[in-house]
Amino acid sequence: MGVARSTDNAAAGSSLAPAEAHRLCGRVAEGDRAAAEILATAVMPTARTIARRLTRTRSDAQDATQLAVLEILRAAGTYRGEGSLRGWAKTIAVRTVGRWCARVAARRPEAPLDPDTVPTPHDDAAGELADGLPRGVAEYLAQLPAAQRNAILLRHAYGCTVPEIAEITESPVPTVKSRLKAGLDELRRAVRRDVQLGVRAGGAS
Repeated sequence: MGVARSTDNAAAGSSLAPAEAHRLCGRVAEGDRAAAEILATAVMPTARTIARRLTRTRSDAQDATQLAVLEILRAAGTYRGEGSLRGWAKTIAVRTVGRWCARVAARRPEAPLDPDTVPTPHDDAAGELADGLPRGVAEYLAQLPAAQRNAILLRHAYGCTVPEIAEITESPVPTVKSRLKAGLDELRRAVRRDVQLGVRAGGAS
């Protein structure tokens, strides 16, 4: 698929009204390959953003993105046009990528965090959190273990409830609550430490 064609498909998909998106998803569910290409291209940016936030490396983000897009295509028949296509796709991507991360974490050591895979102060979900912090929110999140960081992102960036996070990460509710508390406590300690040391964004003090 050429670059120009991908761009056209993304524009076509992202600009669809819910009723039009519903028809598109119906065609995908019926096996229309052209419609599947349009839908995949349209939801790819949403899936990629979520995968980059919840994974630790570029290669993991790429794998998780592809998995999320495939899951969205498989679920195309469930979209009823009751809300935006992006919102529907985001819900599926969050759940798919969250589960993928939990399974990967269970079978291999934690990889070093790629700074490009965490939210930055320019992201809409992180912008308000970053205001007034000595350093960017991405730097603080990068210091946390993946399980704590992802629990915080799922709860505070994507609005998942604790039971939803437990389902997504295949963890008991008490474990999720413990991760959220431990992660937030560590973030507060890191911020207080930086304030005491006079740390400023960019590493200046």
